Amino acid sequence: MFKIAYSPNLRGEVAISGSKNAGLPIVAANYLIDQKIQLLNKPDISDIHAMEQLAQTALKNSQHFFDLTGELATKFRASILLIPVGLKKFGEVRFVGSGGCKIGKRPLDTFEDALYKAGVDIEQGLYKTFKVARKPKKNIMLQEFSVTATEALITYLAFLEDIDYDITIYQVATEPHVKNLIDFLNAAGAKISMGIDHTITVRPSKISIQQEQFQIISDYIEAGTYFAIGAGADNSELIIRNVNVDDLSAMYNVADKIGINFKILDKQTIKVDSYNKQNYKATKLEVRIFPGFPSDLQSIFGALATQFDGITKIFETLYEGRFGYLNELENLGAKIEILNPHQALVIGKTQLRGGYVSSTDLRGGGAMVLAGIMAQGETSILNEEIIARGYTDIVNKLKTIGVHIEAINVK
Repeated sequence: MFKIAYSPNLRGEVAISGSKNAGLPIVAANYLIDQKIQLLNKPDISDIHAMEQLAQTALKNSQHFFDLTGELATKFRASILLIPVGLKKFGEVRFVGSGGCKIGKRPLDTFEDALYKAGVDIEQGLYKTFKVARKPKKNIMLQEFSVTATEALITYLAFLEDIDYDITIYQVATEPHVKNLIDFLNAAGAKISMGIDHTITVRPSKISIQQEQFQIISDYIEAGTYFAIGAGADNSELIIRNVNVDDLSAMYNVADKIGINFKILDKQTIKVDSYNKQNYKATKLEVRIFPGFPSDLQSIFGALATQFDGITKIFETLYEGRFGYLNELENLGAKIEILNPHQALVIGKTQLRGGYVSSTDLRGGGAMVLAGIMAQGETSILNEEIIARGYTDIVNKLKTIGVHIEAINVK
């Protein structure tokens, strides 16, 4: 359990850690090349630890097929990113099914359709079986803008043998972590390029290590979370370092409409304060694929919206189950109306008061941390281990800037 007391007057600097969303596919892909590249800025979070444990166990124990049938594979959704590794090394993968945050239906249809078009047959039995069956199509259209499908497909195609033609993938995701994965694969000898029209071209090649080390990008979602904390905590001012400021352009646009004071100091540094908090205005939060406003910041800014004057309309276009945190905010006194699985209203402004809340998912947990900082009294956050899946050393980082937070062991 996290216990957070009302925390005004925050000051100091926050160094943003490596990106969870970049680290997971890159850590997985590094096993494809037998970990020949040293990864720098790798996030120290539980999902990364789980990925490494699952990969090492599967590589050690697998014989005739790559075995992803253990319980650990069900604990985090990114376990599916090891399927391309198993296909390359064993030609067959048996997979039990992935877990992760409960933010709505996230079927594997697009993921499986992409691999099928790449020449992989998929059978459903006690476990799902993936088998290399034929050469990939020259043109592959994804069913939707799926980050996971994009990452898995390019990882699988990058080092296929006996393929002497280019493969073009259409309707790909273009998030910064996808680009970071492409850079990593190219550092291992791949020939992958991203077009400006949501296409990626892959020319399968042999593994040829081009550099001994590779830098995982900083986590722009973590940066956006601390940005919201600096804007939401009373009488506060924070410096956020080690962030690629260009990744957050959509957030700046929303922040301007709200009236948040912030300044981009350089390409890696943002300054934000809450001195204009009494004048924050409600606005529309509409989630879009990159470079639009990210779904992973929707809940963070949804919590912040309790401090806006007026009605904030949230339009979550990607997931139909991401409003669970709004029910938790009501426990702290927030005024919420959920219109349907994709639209909700936050009616401000509201004086939040401490109480018991739960982390409904990773980013919902981040929203509860922000709410606890802003709420009068003490807030207790249950299921805090979910937050550790994506925020490196969050308790110590928050304490450093003045947040009154304690991690309590509850048996």
